[in-house]
Amino acid sequence: MPNTTTPTSALRALGVEADTYGPTVNTGGSPRHVEVLGRALAEELRASNAETLVIWSTPDEAVLAHAVALQLGATVRRASEVEGILTLDEPIAEGQRAALVATRWEGRWLAKLREFVVGSGGELVAAAAVVGSEALDDVTGLPTAALVQAHEAEELRR
Repeated sequence: MPNTTTPTSALRALGVEADTYGPTVNTGGSPRHVEVLGRALAEELRASNAETLVIWSTPDEAVLAHAVALQLGATVRRASEVEGILTLDEPIAEGQRAALVATRWEGRWLAKLREFVVGSGGELVAAAAVVGSEALDDVTGLPTAALVQAHEAEELRR
């Protein structure tokens, strides 16, 4: 029987919770529901032909990104900032097509990562999130996608 779970019902099952970088999806709750979100985000990103997904190195972002990357045949690069120094766990190759992925983007974190990927030689091709945000809405010059808009996710916060 095919999986008929929608991204909204998967998000409802997982829940949205507060985290260091703002609200996040609790990806530890159910691999099956994360897979639904991963497939849906992959479909949103498919036309970008992203070769790698770039995320902030948090557990929820990593779980989500791996679910998306599996669908796209892409790699995942995790970004960290320590004492003001931003690094990736592995470098992005010159010209490599990169998409930024998050459970939800906050302005400062999205802008920093966007600038870093381009400065590292990557070709930024998209930005996507499970939950929309003002930061994602404000992006110009880059295709963006959100599975659920911010106002719809408010009822899902725990």
